[in-house]
Amino acid sequence: MNAEARRRLFETVRDHLGMHVKKLHARMGWKVFRKGASVRNCDGSCCLKGSVASYAEYRAIMKHRALIAPYMTSRARAKPDRWFEARVKRDPDYLCEKAVATRVLDGACVFLRDDRLCALHVAGEKELGTPFKLKPAICLLWPLCVVDGELDVGYASFTRRTQCCAPVRKGDRTIYDVIGPDDASIRMMARKENSRGGSGEMPKHLRR
Repeated sequence: MNAEARRRLFETVRDHLGMHVKKLHARMGWKVFRKGASVRNCDGSCCLKGSVASYAEYRAIMKHRALIAPYMTSRARAKPDRWFEARVKRDPDYLCEKAVATRVLDGACVFLRDDRLCALHVAGEKELGTPFKLKPAICLLWPLCVVDGELDVGYASFTRRTQCCAPVRKGDRTIYDVIGPDDASIRMMARKENSRGGSGEMPKHLRR
């Protein structure tokens, strides 16, 4: 990933994914991935414990619930009120400053399908012309994350597949090497129709 692509990555996260990112963590330049690590080796393991959507992303998903449900395999697919946890949490790493966790049902994120694909990704691609329309930013970015305003390497304990994107103590590749082939996707996320952000009014069943 050259300098121009790195700049584009940061600007996309800052300006188009609804994340309150202000700087890069030093770890972005460290070699913490094994030689063969690639996001193309993903098997969905990182989805088993659920994910998080900003409140703005939650609203977009619920707006398209009728479109999304046919692409889900979860037993909750016909019950949108069971797709997310009830509590909305404050999260300053999102521009809207609020986030909602997806529910974990039968040992996996409610949107993870039996074929290990994301229903939000598939529904967006099939129905809205892009897989980036409905999928939460945290999922689009992984193995990147935003913590305390810094774009950083994701170190979540639930991802231990070093052939995919789990960091190691001494590696051969930086995060830029791992995600380098996805520059086309980063460009797509930055397109006007795929940008997300904002907040809006919270529905009663999600208010504390």
